Amino acid sequence: MFKWACFGLASVFVLGCLAILNDIRLQVRASSRPIVEVGQLLETHLPPLVETTRQNADRIATHLPEVVDRTRSAAEVLGELAEDIRQLKELAGLTQNPRDKNLIAYADSLLSRIESAGGVIGVSKNVGGGIKNTVPVTDWLSGARKEALFLTLLVRSKKEMALRLSRTKLGFHWWIQPPGQEPLRLLDWLRANHPETGQLDW
Repeated sequence: MFKWACFGLASVFVLGCLAILNDIRLQVRASSRPIVEVGQLLETHLPPLVETTRQNADRIATHLPEVVDRTRSAAEVLGELAEDIRQLKELAGLTQNPRDKNLIAYADSLLSRIESAGGVIGVSKNVGGGIKNTVPVTDWLSGARKEALFLTLLVRSKKEMALRLSRTKLGFHWWIQPPGQEPLRLLDWLRANHPETGQLDW
């Protein structure tokens, strides 16, 4: 009787173990399903992706030398252009001496001061006093501003700018006559009425 009891107990134990093993098998099978699905997706989509990557790599390998050559050519052209500009500046005498970096602001300030004075500008009469060929300051300024713009490329200092703007193209002194005042050489008037010009080394 005891033998049969032991046999029955052993059978129950074996059946329990088999049930546990079956559960484990089912769980492993369920867990492996996503892995199988991922593998199928990879098998489906990976080859086209690899092919596309390979084609792109081939295109890059084909066109990269051409791009590099074009970049090198562009760099050479820019280098030659920069050298041409440097030579043109030397030819025009624009790099011989250091330039005053505030020339544009100075010229604008000088001309604005003349504009605020009003009156007329002309040249000195050869005989007697006064000035001739007078024009309103506003009319004179339209040409003077263009000349100042050109002079900023040529002159090196504020002093030179003031000297050039205060003379005609033929070298005669400009004279200014503000309302209610006597005519005065433009350079002298600027030295007296434009502080920045008055402070220059005359």
